[in-house]
Amino acid sequence: MSSAPDSGIIIGVGHSERRDDGVGPYVAGALKRRGLPAVTHEGDGSGLLDLWEARPACIVIDAISGGEAPGRLPVFTDLDDPAFRRAGFVHSTHRLGLPEAVALGRTLGRLPRRLVVIGIAGANFGFGSALSPPVVAAAERLIDALAGAEDPFGDAVLAALDPMRQGPA
Repeated sequence: MSSAPDSGIIIGVGHSERRDDGVGPYVAGALKRRGLPAVTHEGDGSGLLDLWEARPACIVIDAISGGEAPGRLPVFTDLDDPAFRRAGFVHSTHRLGLPEAVALGRTLGRLPRRLVVIGIAGANFGFGSALSPPVVAAAERLIDALAGAEDPFGDAVLAALDPMRQGPA
């Protein structure tokens, strides 16, 4: 797959030295090794606008801590849904987080045509690089689902993710 601006992109958000907050970069790195157009983003949320602008589709993967059981995979396609804003994208070292970046992108007309956000509920956001076991398990299932999809940006992949939303197997 191409990573040119006319193709979709997968963005793994987070900081790899803040334990489960590093799950986005973990997933993006694995997908890139499998040939998918994936990048990591560890900076301020405003930098997301440059990564996803003018893309036909974008999947953003980030850790959440909003009361979900570790390893759960909430998928957000309706970014106006209050559940998206309450999801707990708060364990971040960024001044502008993911929900704020989406709002800013919408205001500035800099969102991709299709934006899907996949959260992975974390358990530990302290210092260190090790992901907690339920987060690794969820990340590996997500990697397999996206890498195995005929079109990782299409509706079929969301249907494939649905059973994963219940947490670790």
